[in-house]
Amino acid sequence: MLNLFKKYQVNQSNIIFENGQSIEFIGFWPGFNAMEDFGIWPELINKYCKKKDLRVLGPFWKKKDRKIYENIALEKGLWDLFITGESRDNPTDLARISIGFRPSNHINEIRFPYWQWYLDWPQFELKPAYERFGERFSLSQLMQPISTFHGNVSRGSFLKKKPKAVLLTSHLKRHRLKLYRQCKFSIGCDLYGRKFNPINQPKKQLLSRYEINLCPENSLSKGYITEKIPEAFISGCIPITYCKPEDLELDFNPKAVVNLYGLSGWKVRKKLKKITTDFEYYTRLRNEPLIKKRPTIEPLISLLSKC
Repeated sequence: MLNLFKKYQVNQSNIIFENGQSIEFIGFWPGFNAMEDFGIWPELINKYCKKKDLRVLGPFWKKKDRKIYENIALEKGLWDLFITGESRDNPTDLARISIGFRPSNHINEIRFPYWQWYLDWPQFELKPAYERFGERFSLSQLMQPISTFHGNVSRGSFLKKKPKAVLLTSHLKRHRLKLYRQCKFSIGCDLYGRKFNPINQPKKQLLSRYEINLCPENSLSKGYITEKIPEAFISGCIPITYCKPEDLELDFNPKAVVNLYGLSGWKVRKKLKKITTDFEYYTRLRNEPLIKKRPTIEPLISLLSKC
């Protein structure tokens, strides 16, 4: 089957658990290893899906090859699950159950955004870890203000040492380049990533050296919110995002986040400058919880139980 994809390699990874259940993963990134690279999913599927042999489709395949996947689905049947944390729509005609970022449109589709993959759900105790960040996201911390865990800032300290901003990224494309330039011009912004200053420590350790994190989303897709905002918040940074307000409000308290979406360059600079010069505004942002309503994993578990 893999020979059908001539111009690039579609990675496949198989797992066989002690209870005899086997899971085939296809359509993920090159070098993908399901047990090491896929967070809670192997354990989650094995624990709650009843079917003995499962097929899981990922999002890392090219749209021009869709016909190939349609033919595979005709030959072998629909995939049991489609799972994505990427800005990729759910191919509900290829998979029986779709799990992604967009609000669900039917009973076999559910929104479970990428950032929730790394919450400290009690069903998984302390594992698996989120090594890139340094730890899993503490839900209790996300539901309390930054000031609770990182302390209050006095007016004198704020005026003496202005908050510092940082951007962690692998690229400066599209709106990200414009926002970085505006941030650097107005308040200053350090830049880290593969093509810039390399990141040689867990992200939380690096972010904790700053008070502001410019963390815009890569793309604007309905419901698409990734791990960037909670990473900033847990590290003690005010998150500066760029996404549609209605998408932000699906998950987070907008009063705890600065959203630059839809603003002109002048208004972006004015908003950023306000964070570093207006003590009351800065303090209000740090005194808001990121999450007001506790999320639950139970709807996802219920859907997986249909497998």
